[in-house]
Amino acid sequence: MKKILVTGGNKGIGLAIVKKLLSDYPDTLVLLGSRDINRGNAAIEDVIGDLTSAIKPRVELIQLDVCSEASVTAALENVKSKHGELYGVINNAGGIFDHARSTVNLNTYGVIKVTEAFIPIVKAPGGRIVIISSAAGPNWVSKCSRDIQDLLVKKDSTFAEVEERVLKPYLKIKEDTLSNDRQIEELEKIGLNDSGFTGAGYGVSKACVNVYTMELARRFPRLLVNACTPGFIETDLTRPFAESSGKSPADMGMKPPCEGTKAAMFLMMADLETCIPGYESGRYYGSDGVRSPLHRYRGPGEPAYEGEDP
Repeated sequence: MKKILVTGGNKGIGLAIVKKLLSDYPDTLVLLGSRDINRGNAAIEDVIGDLTSAIKPRVELIQLDVCSEASVTAALENVKSKHGELYGVINNAGGIFDHARSTVNLNTYGVIKVTEAFIPIVKAPGGRIVIISSAAGPNWVSKCSRDIQDLLVKKDSTFAEVEERVLKPYLKIKEDTLSNDRQIEELEKIGLNDSGFTGAGYGVSKACVNVYTMELARRFPRLLVNACTPGFIETDLTRPFAESSGKSPADMGMKPPCEGTKAAMFLMMADLETCIPGYESGRYYGSDGVRSPLHRYRGPGEPAYEGEDP
């Protein structure tokens, strides 16, 4: 039985991933991570209602607030005591806040907290770590200076380097008492940019977690570690963009959550070394499950990225 933890599994793309794993892979036991117990239990009832009660023994609620060290530690001890080891972790929990630091704490540091805690119990060789990133990361990198782009795509870059040269300076400027125009000017002086309509800190949070993915793959060569974007999916995160524009999510091109599972499912369950010629861990994939660059957007259906420089 492949035991897989899905963070943020109580709604949106996370819930869709939970359902897909349970419905398509009878050899899986899914640990549905949810910050709120009541919402987590409601999600499990939703899953059972959609997939019949036969799957009930294969889905389990794990209370998990990815931003809380204590919650992550408690969740780890719970999983270790009941299950011993995991086949994989899908780091799905994420969001956008009004303040950049809150966004970064969830999308970047939350991913790191969970991964560093659980990776010792991920089965090796062959266990999987999938990090749900976003096309907002490469889009953000594409607007940075060339030296920053180089740093964010180099295979040997470390998160510590990126934290010092990108993340900390970005947050310092965003938290300064400057006008928005002045913040943009100051960011541009050091080769960075604001995240624009995607929300405070969202693009930079995803760009930095992509670098963490590369570093993690180097540190754990016996595991299969990758990141991906789910695509432009209608969720609590994206729905406000439609509401503010006066359009429906469908009019804006958003797809339902079930269509945001393709890349994550591929990276978690496929025989990657057979499916992908020259497979290497630590890469970033588009919503169609095809390798994509870290420094520019690649649309679904376009040719796979071949590793050319920015």
